[in-house]
Amino acid sequence: MTFWKVSDTRMNCLITEAEIAALGYSLEDLTQDRERTEEFLNLLLKKGKEVLGLNTDNGIQGFYGAFLPDRSLMLSISCQAENSLESIQKDGSEASGMLIEPDSNEKETVRWQILFPSLDNAIDFCKILGYGQASESRLYKDDGVYYLMVDFPNTEDGNKKAQRIVSAGEFGGMVEKDAISEAYLNEHEKCLLNKDAINILCKM
Repeated sequence: MTFWKVSDTRMNCLITEAEIAALGYSLEDLTQDRERTEEFLNLLLKKGKEVLGLNTDNGIQGFYGAFLPDRSLMLSISCQAENSLESIQKDGSEASGMLIEPDSNEKETVRWQILFPSLDNAIDFCKILGYGQASESRLYKDDGVYYLMVDFPNTEDGNKKAQRIVSAGEFGGMVEKDAISEAYLNEHEKCLLNKDAINILCKM
């Protein structure tokens, strides 16, 4: 499993299905059993504190989890009450009752949102991700936050490319699935780059 620190009170984690099983849990536990999900999240939080020195004094205040096409799990866990960038959306714990929603494998592409506090952070991340890594990407700005929408092919190769977004945390980025509606951003004319955003930012 891979942990990376977003802030002193927030971390992201990428964990494979095999690693989940090694900890004594199943995907069914995490999508159907609230108590088992809470145990699992607290276990990851403990490991995150050991690895990252995370401030966990407030316990889990919110989380968002989503399955990748290879059935690995991407998680974002916050131990801080709503504040600035971290409060753009109430994390999934409240909406889902401490359950992680199963993802559909029938989609042709898998979309991720990466939130950045500055354009420079977004540019630095895109240069690390690399030219031509996504099927499509768009860049928006709303209320001082930059939203990079990235679509990856729902294939084994696409999944490998998608896993590289874990590096976003090194550039102040926060990886989400549905932090904000793209329809809302388009409706309010927040789009900065409506096509090939990653490729364009790579050249800046």
